[in-house]
Amino acid sequence: MIIDCHMHVFPFLGSVSGWETAEKHSDYLQKFMYGAARLEATAKPGFWTSKLDINFRVGKFGRMEWTENGIDYYRQFMPPNLQEQTASPEFILAQMDHAGVDMAVLQNCKLYGKLNDYFAECVRKYPDKFAGTGEINELEADKESEISKLRHIVKTLGFKGLFYEATRFLEIGQPTAFNDKKFDPFWREVSDSGIAVLWNFTSSKLYMEQMRAFSAWANRFPDIPSLVSMGFCVRPFKQNGRVEYPKELFDIFKKPNILVEIVYPIQVGPVGWDYPFPQAQELIKQQYEELGGDKLCWGSDMPNVERNCTYKQSLTYLTKYCDFIDRKDMELVLGGNIARILKIKTDIPRTTRAKLTDIA
Repeated sequence: MIIDCHMHVFPFLGSVSGWETAEKHSDYLQKFMYGAARLEATAKPGFWTSKLDINFRVGKFGRMEWTENGIDYYRQFMPPNLQEQTASPEFILAQMDHAGVDMAVLQNCKLYGKLNDYFAECVRKYPDKFAGTGEINELEADKESEISKLRHIVKTLGFKGLFYEATRFLEIGQPTAFNDKKFDPFWREVSDSGIAVLWNFTSSKLYMEQMRAFSAWANRFPDIPSLVSMGFCVRPFKQNGRVEYPKELFDIFKKPNILVEIVYPIQVGPVGWDYPFPQAQELIKQQYEELGGDKLCWGSDMPNVERNCTYKQSLTYLTKYCDFIDRKDMELVLGGNIARILKIKTDIPRTTRAKLTDIA
């Protein structure tokens, strides 16, 4: 059974999408998009609470658009074939069928919306195809309102995972504050609930600073299983055309309660690597030899990944070219590990699906 641990389904990106208003969603989205193109702007105090006068809009064909100083700009956030900037569960299921993927974990990143209810409906309709994760307001996780929200995610929606964006703390200039002990009651509730946490960290130069804080957190809560979304980031460690990860990072990932996502195709487009990503294969081999097959989980970041390769290729660069991974270990990487920490049942009755016809 192949399980993609990094999938997105979402309504139109220009809609309210679970936020308080469509305007608040747009404001958050535009700062992420504009900030990625103007890093100097994000370094200024108050960037995340400021108002940007850039006429931001969600365009078509995967583009995020804005106007600055009379010049129109766009960021190719999604692939051009995402014409209407939405990825319905049925669209994603068709992609999964074509790629030979059995199930997917829905990562609940606020860029796409605050999608607890949307994910719950997807899982209700397709329980054998999707596993949901919940989202909370990380910056206010010390408040009873967020602890209550967590209970709702687990007990009412039935999710076995929390998608936690440690990146939010960069917005307030405190990248490691997620490890503040004022949040311990929240983490104790997570521990008591028995769910796993999928973590999203920055890919900027502050990556290791956040990872050190995460290591300290993992020491304090060793019974909470965690998956690091995006895993070993490329950008902070690329120098002179090579990527070299420090021993300190491997030591963090060796902790027994931490798993690592393998998700290179979405990361390496900007650095010029192309399918079948031989440079990434070398990095995966190093991680496999250092950590073992029971620590790695395959993910795609679909539909975004199709900026750089097809969905099927985001799987086959691993299955066809990483022949150094033992068959049993490959089964763990392709689903066994994520199924274990999210307690995914593999014997769920299959929803009725059309059968692919043979072509003479």
